[in-house]
Amino acid sequence: MDIGKDIRFGPHTLRIRKQKDGFAGIVVGQHQLREAAAAPEQVYDLLIKRCGEQTPGFIGLEGARKRFLELFPAGFQDPNYIGQVKDYGERAYKLSASEQLRTLLPAEDVATNPDAGAIAVRVMQATQLLDRYSKAKLGDILRSDRAGDFLQIAADFANSDTQAACSALNRHFHADGVDGWVFLTYFPFLWAPDRHMFLKPDFTRRFAERIGHRFQHDYLPKPNPGTYASLLHMAQIVHTAVSDLDPQDNIDIHSFMWATIEYKDSDVGPPKA
Repeated sequence: MDIGKDIRFGPHTLRIRKQKDGFAGIVVGQHQLREAAAAPEQVYDLLIKRCGEQTPGFIGLEGARKRFLELFPAGFQDPNYIGQVKDYGERAYKLSASEQLRTLLPAEDVATNPDAGAIAVRVMQATQLLDRYSKAKLGDILRSDRAGDFLQIAADFANSDTQAACSALNRHFHADGVDGWVFLTYFPFLWAPDRHMFLKPDFTRRFAERIGHRFQHDYLPKPNPGTYASLLHMAQIVHTAVSDLDPQDNIDIHSFMWATIEYKDSDVGPPKA
């Protein structure tokens, strides 16, 4: 971090300077937003938090947690949260799809399994993570002779070859319209929900705004390592904030984010007759 220069953060400018006993920083133009700490990185994080608190609709992690528990009083163990594979809830259907994909098509087998595309289509159709339009576009690729190429890119991403996977997706699948975040992160999320996160940009950006996380400004629509690293950082921050509720993996963290932003009270529980 170059503390000799102003730092742009979305619409804000941050200024951090060395002091006798550490570092201090302000949000330029809002001098009441000042912080001090032993290291410049700490000041930076504190200033970003203060900027987030200025965002319209800010509720913070405590507000998000409160909303989640209003919806699901027993947290991640709530029967209405877990739900069923087909009908309602958040965890059961995602976990089922993850187990099916890991059993029938491990990431390391995509290059050698002749049925890889067909298996991937079945898994995709069993979840509600992708909208109909995205399912249709991805389904066309997975039913074609290019399925193996696409799935290999997803497998490389799942194996942490992030830069190469982002570049390959844009290079080979941009013209097909399946080079966005939802396509790149869908299968890695199901293969390894302990390490990866599904990125659905609209609601994820709104969640970041609500809790004041820097992802709202780090986001770029073209897949890239920086945006994804920011997403994983936000997931870890959320995991820490709700650790006493015992989230098992990023299925729970993704569901927490989704529920706090998208759920209405009437969305909870089995479908009404």
